Formats: sequence, C-alpha cells, structure tokens
Amino acid sequence: MHATTKIRVLIADDSPTALRSICDYLEFAGTFEIVGTASDGQNAVQLAALYKPDLVLLDLSMPRVNGLEAAEQIRLSNPDLRVIIFSELNGLSLAEECLRHGAHSFVPKSLLPEGLLMEIQRLFPPGGRRVASESVS
Repeated sequence: MHATTKIRVLIADDSPTALRSICDYLEFAGTFEIVGTASDGQNAVQLAALYKPDLVLLDLSMPRVNGLEAAEQIRLSNPDLRVIIFSELNGLSLAEECLRHGAHSFVPKSLLPEGLLMEIQRLFPPGGRRVASESVS
C-alpha cells in the first residue's frame, strides 16, 4: 500500500457501542476507510465478499455465525484478506484457536484501541509490504 492509500476496513461486532467506538477510533486515525459494518458473523461474511476490504475486524462472540466461523469463511473466499479477531475473553488457547481458524491476529478488547492499532500496523507496515506471519497479542 502506498502512504496515501487508506486501508479499507470491515468491522463486525454485535455491540452497537463497541462497533461505533472502533469505527470512531479508526476514522480519527485517518489512515482507514470504513467500507462496512456488521452486527453478526453471517452478515460480515456477505459484506466481505461484496466490498472486498483489505482488513476485517471480527468480534469473537456474535450471533448467527461467530468470529471463528466468519474468519474461516472469509479467508476461504479471499485468502489475501487480513483478519483480526477481538474479544472480551482472553487467553493463549483462545488466541491460538483464532489463528487456526484463519485470523492473522487476536486482540483482547481490554487492549483496544491501542492494541488493535498496533496489530494493524504490524499487518500493514509503512512501505506497503504486508506481513504474513501470525501473531498473538
């Protein structure tokens, strides 16, 4: 990505307050374009196919399709897309489970928003070279 190109982001969280907070934070950062939001995993999968964002941020616990299933489905149809799962839950085994389902990273909600921004910067470093390695925060 070029320095002037914004990272296109789709955000999914069933909490309207959390969803709005993440959107506000990323919009304030200025390097992101929010291309869509979803309140459940099924809608997130559909919107990812429709909008083809660079990055999908998924809450782990959502109705209809949870974040793990959504990550797996999204990555199957678009392997180059980056996925970060976030959750109020925490733990190494949970983070490892997220990575096994296709997420590139897991961020506990307790580390939002700074931890999320750090992971996005790791996946989309300045200069445009995407990082392929997976991480557990």
